[in-house]
Amino acid sequence: MKNRSAFTLIELLVVIAIIAILAAILFPVFAQAREKARAVSCLSNMKQINLSVQMYAQDYDETFVAQGEPNPSNNWGWQLTWIQEVQPYTKNFGVYHCPSDSHALAPDTGPSYSVIANGVLAYIDNGWKMVGVINASRGWFDETPRSMGSVGLPTESIMLAERHKMEPESWMNPMQGAFSCWATVLMNADGVDGGNSMPGNKQGSANTQWSAPDPSSDGGIATAHSGMSNFSFVDGHAKAMRPRQTVDADPTKYGNCAGNIGFFKMWNATRTQ
Repeated sequence: MKNRSAFTLIELLVVIAIIAILAAILFPVFAQAREKARAVSCLSNMKQINLSVQMYAQDYDETFVAQGEPNPSNNWGWQLTWIQEVQPYTKNFGVYHCPSDSHALAPDTGPSYSVIANGVLAYIDNGWKMVGVINASRGWFDETPRSMGSVGLPTESIMLAERHKMEPESWMNPMQGAFSCWATVLMNADGVDGGNSMPGNKQGSANTQWSAPDPSSDGGIATAHSGMSNFSFVDGHAKAMRPRQTVDADPTKYGNCAGNIGFFKMWNATRTQ
């Protein structure tokens, strides 16, 4: 009787098939675990940035940082971004970059960042009002930075969110870096975002804030974490949510986004209930 010194072809094929099956099962699990780790790291960064903004506010009479400071020769306020103004508290720019953000930046616009501030505008009583937290400092609406005490529901009011790219309709597409004073604040109806960066805003045109909300749209908010995005709130906590949870995008309830303050939901720091 002869001793076998090697595997038969059938045995090798069976082993290869088993390895292939295990790989097909385990690779998605590994990918999910890696993305979960990235999401946790991003959430931790978001809480750090939030703390930096809170520290800034404490040092400035409980007033939140503004997006640039207009001067007589430039009322658009693009001297500084809020990211640069709180940099003494964060100490670095790496904290602003989400590990899941792989989008390339426009050249010469500064370090990569994945965090935007809630500087949302709403069209109320025939004029633009800032209902967000971090003021965008523009000459054509109220330029007074928001105080901590003026936020009615701090546990439900978004301060910071994730955006990993500009919408295709935006004239700022592709994404700008951390030194771009335009890209770091979500203004909704401003031409920077083409009017469609808010969840619920329709896509496909440059001026969509007057259209009825689209419940299926995530807008320009990143959904890199298995359909979720990280948000931090005025009271200091941070959590992952689906972007559409942050707005009331019921098209049967609202005729358009800009004209109905209720649409902005968690982006509206002026609400009290």
